[in-house]
Amino acid sequence: MMKPIAMAALASLILAGCASNSLFLPYPAQMGEVKAQLDNGKGQALKPLEAGLEGQDRLLYAQEAGRVAQLQGNFDASRRYFEQALSQYDQRDWKALVSLSDLTSQAAAATISDNLIPYRGQAYERVLVHQYQSLNYLLSGDLTGATVEARRADQAQTLALRAYEDRDEVKTLRSAGLNRELAKLDSLGGNATNSFINSYTLYQNAILFEAQGEDNDALIDLRKALQAYPDNSLLGAEYVRLSCELDIDCEGARRQFGAPAEFAPDQGRVIVLLETGYVPARESVTIPFTIDGYYQQISLPTYRGLPASNSGVKLSLKGADSYQGEAQLIGEIDTLAVRALQEQYPAIVLRQALRVAAKAGTNEWAEKKGGDVGAIAMQIFNALTEQADRRSWLTLPRQAWMWPKAVTPGQYQLAIDGPPQPVEVKAGRTTLVWAVKTGPGIRMHSVIL
Repeated sequence: MMKPIAMAALASLILAGCASNSLFLPYPAQMGEVKAQLDNGKGQALKPLEAGLEGQDRLLYAQEAGRVAQLQGNFDASRRYFEQALSQYDQRDWKALVSLSDLTSQAAAATISDNLIPYRGQAYERVLVHQYQSLNYLLSGDLTGATVEARRADQAQTLALRAYEDRDEVKTLRSAGLNRELAKLDSLGGNATNSFINSYTLYQNAILFEAQGEDNDALIDLRKALQAYPDNSLLGAEYVRLSCELDIDCEGARRQFGAPAEFAPDQGRVIVLLETGYVPARESVTIPFTIDGYYQQISLPTYRGLPASNSGVKLSLKGADSYQGEAQLIGEIDTLAVRALQEQYPAIVLRQALRVAAKAGTNEWAEKKGGDVGAIAMQIFNALTEQADRRSWLTLPRQAWMWPKAVTPGQYQLAIDGPPQPVEVKAGRTTLVWAVKTGPGIRMHSVIL
């Protein structure tokens, strides 16, 4: 009597294993080797990602590969990987991206696990692909290409927010606390009111726009960034400086944010963008229950808590003159990730409801075909395959920091929590320094705009 049940279960397991590596081995565990290689400064961090670039989750792996190549200083390779990711995004409209509830393509997966649904990406990830692609062009000496991607990043934020606000599910999300996990995610969201507006992206874009003489666009993005970080005095001073240079509500900006940042014509500017840590991985919470006497469980992705933010990051710049400073927070990717999951909960819960109903039917069928043993076997199979979808872009930074400073032109040594590295500053120009600290060392690249 058990033979049909065993064969059905075995077939499902084989199909599931072929379709998704994340069904039985959570994605964060798969990415552990990649991050370890990056932290150790080894050149093999791309290897574990190669197989995934051709699979159903190729969008996710292309994002990871683009980030890894960029961290290793291979900006051409990074650009190619991000182009692959963007080509995947371009195949779907914004409404589909932010709803994640296209049940026609997910019907088969809904009966087993969300991990069988091909990874479609998240809106905040797409914004960051554009931002990092802009950085690739910038560090390769192509300011025009960098600015084009900056505009795409701005547009992506606007379109994602508009598509999200148009969702019917948003009314449900706002009118009811779906469960304890949703309330917990809300408390972890911090300054981020949604996952679509990224102040770090906005600030980087403002730097590029100002370097291209597009000061009005730069001012707009600075103002948007300040909505999330109104207490960032460095950001406020930059906004006041540009507002007064353009004679756009200079006095109002001064009253709200204080004195402007100083920048004399015979000086140059250094702007440090510092990224620290890794965005946390999703965890899972399992809720057991019974339906008509059959054991069932659902597993939901969640975040159990975020580490406290640092109060600041010390920097020193030594050369013709010496400068000391403290970078301030301009981006918290961890809170964007939390908000993204919170926004997806209506669709996640809908799929869970479909899956519970389907699995309840298989339990009844298994008992008819195999008796008590068949029913138990199917319940075990359902429990094994009910794994929370923990996939997300995990080589992203956890936080981003900014430090703008007007300095005397010349050659400098910039130190950020490690050995100093050379930086050149020219009069009337901006030297942008992109630094990343994920492990014991720090990566640093600079370009004069």
